[in-house]
Amino acid sequence: MAFPIALLVPILAEVGAPLLKRLVSQHTGGQLGEAGQAVIDALAARLSTSASPQAIKEAYRTDPDATANAIRAVEIERRDEWADMLANVNATMREEGRATGLLQRIWRPVFGLGYALCFVALALTLVRALWRGDVASINALAAISGFLIAFYGMGASVLGVYVWQRSAEKRAGQA
Repeated sequence: MAFPIALLVPILAEVGAPLLKRLVSQHTGGQLGEAGQAVIDALAARLSTSASPQAIKEAYRTDPDATANAIRAVEIERRDEWADMLANVNATMREEGRATGLLQRIWRPVFGLGYALCFVALALTLVRALWRGDVASINALAAISGFLIAFYGMGASVLGVYVWQRSAEKRAGQA
């Protein structure tokens, strides 16, 4: 699977681990990074399974209650560490906003506009296919639905973190 860590996002949301969900959501593009790997390692150690999103998902499928309890325990035990990781990501975003280079300052808003255009294009394509009864186009979209979920999930994660951080900056009067 191209985006294995994305497997954990719905599980973390379902069991009520918002901090871990936020950390994992930032890494759904396939690159785990330090924070994503730390989450995977901590969950795997607690669940006594291999350190992979697939193994954690399988543990959840096998015993959802025990896995949910383990996930919540990991989030509580290491919440300060996870919060520091998120703070570092947010600090990076603030530094980008103060950068002297134009591209470094505007890449997130430009990404947001591009993401919106891609989303609208896909929605219009789907509506057109449904309207015309174009079964071949609908089947083609269904065939790549896993990719589309990962693609739009990754984009929504990046965009969500950006909007969330900008909102906090605006409330603090820093924007």
